[in-house]
Amino acid sequence: MKPHQPPKTKSQLAVLSALSLSLVVAACGGGGGSAGSAAGATQLKATTLTGAAKDNPIAGAVITITTGAPLNDAGASTAGTITADSSGAFTVNVPLPTTSVPVFANATDPSNSFVILSSYLGQSDKLGTAGTLTTANLPDLEISPVTTAALAVYAQLNGNSYATLTPTTYASTLQTYWNDILAISAAIKAVGDNLCTPGTTLTTSTNLAANIAAGSNLSSGSSTTLQTAATALGGNCPTVLATLPMQIAADPDFGPELHVGDVIDANLVSVPAGTYQLQGVIAETGMMAPASGSITVSTLTFVPASIFVDAAITIDSTGAVTSTDKQVSGTLVGNLLTLNVTNGTGTGAPAYTLRGKIGQIPSALTTGGNAYAIQSGGTNNATQVLTNFEAVLAPAAVSPSWTGIASLPAASSHGVSCAAGSTPLRLDTFGTTLGGGSIGECITPTATGWTMAAPTSGAAYYFDDSQASSSTATPPTLTAPTWSEVTGATAAPFIISDSSATYTQNGTPVTGTTYYVLGTRLVIFASASANNVLAMHESALGHMAEGEAHAMPGASMEGSGSQDH
Repeated sequence: MKPHQPPKTKSQLAVLSALSLSLVVAACGGGGGSAGSAAGATQLKATTLTGAAKDNPIAGAVITITTGAPLNDAGASTAGTITADSSGAFTVNVPLPTTSVPVFANATDPSNSFVILSSYLGQSDKLGTAGTLTTANLPDLEISPVTTAALAVYAQLNGNSYATLTPTTYASTLQTYWNDILAISAAIKAVGDNLCTPGTTLTTSTNLAANIAAGSNLSSGSSTTLQTAATALGGNCPTVLATLPMQIAADPDFGPELHVGDVIDANLVSVPAGTYQLQGVIAETGMMAPASGSITVSTLTFVPASIFVDAAITIDSTGAVTSTDKQVSGTLVGNLLTLNVTNGTGTGAPAYTLRGKIGQIPSALTTGGNAYAIQSGGTNNATQVLTNFEAVLAPAAVSPSWTGIASLPAASSHGVSCAAGSTPLRLDTFGTTLGGGSIGECITPTATGWTMAAPTSGAAYYFDDSQASSSTATPPTLTAPTWSEVTGATAAPFIISDSSATYTQNGTPVTGTTYYVLGTRLVIFASASANNVLAMHESALGHMAEGEAHAMPGASMEGSGSQDH
């Protein structure tokens, strides 16, 4: 039975995975609106959008720009439509209101009615004055599973209305519902890559996303998004959903869309110029972008997660990133950080090309000044294996304050119960050896890290319903009692680790080393054969905020931005 025609190849979803738009703004009619100049009418400003569907593009993809709401939603008004050429390229001139209304880019595949994807670009008035924008400085200009999932979550939480959508509320949705957006985007991508077939009533990708968001208890503090996604997709999809989220988080296009908001101000960076130390964890996923019908696992030699430290990173007033030992180079535009990192000699081609978001760590977690957390992903340049890079950028005088965890604002416990003095933490497990579970933990901060213990109750289950109902299945557990700052030759006090962690799944223990970088959302679990991730549900630990916006010479302060801006 074929209630719809699922995508046959990854190429049919290229606009899902990499559609870049650049906005070049031009005023019409000598500075006035091109339409609506009569008294009382909405003033319009002509905006030219030039884009391309990269990487196996969808020939003839239909690109629709809407205001007010995404395509096919109540309140959507079409500003312009164009058909992409055989290479996926397009240019469309659209009139956008000079008042502040949300603007969306939408993509449909004319050969497959299931594929409808949407992305929030920002407010019309700010887009009309921002100048030139591309995915190099505004990741949410991509139409992707992540942007579609984020809008589904926002709509579910706001009565299916976009009336109050702004860059700030969008950024808040990303921060609070990060795990839920990740899970829904994995479900969309699973169907797009022909790995799963949804139920017969779920006829479009936007409908699938809305269905999962509606059934996931988002507002209760104990969301069931992964379980709901597994039920909606059925078949082998629980196994797929155990690996795809890790891949999405490490993807250099999708990953940045999961974190913080976007600063679209011209010539601004979110971190002040100066000299910093960089401390991070490089963790290859062992996966590459999936071919149609499969998760592509690298057959290359496994590369265990490793600590990366560079004590002399310089960010100048233009956002250029360099290092004294030449191991690191890159560019910071707004809060989007692109890095080339050589993990070793500092000579030759960079070992990794990474792209992600940077944001200020809560001040309660640092001493001596501000530090900045980096959530990024990319590829090993030689093997093209997707790689997570969780890191901190901090001035030499700034130190972590792990005991500050106790003073962070209380977040949802997600059903995890802990004794007084401990902070509840819920973690979803992803990867080739740990994937498929959700566990609860209690952390108690110490001067040099934290201790971890099992909760008194809550959040230990598999999101695969068939496993959970099995008579032999037991809830997953993580035993990693003492997490301490990394010391030695590559001392990294912003990173804590436990070298004797044990993750038990269905009664089978897996030993490894855990790493956590202060201010980030992912815990890395490195076993003998794979690097895996454990993703934190809403926790003030991972609530990065955009720091004070720092203008380059001649900068314009107009733009949408999100937080602390």
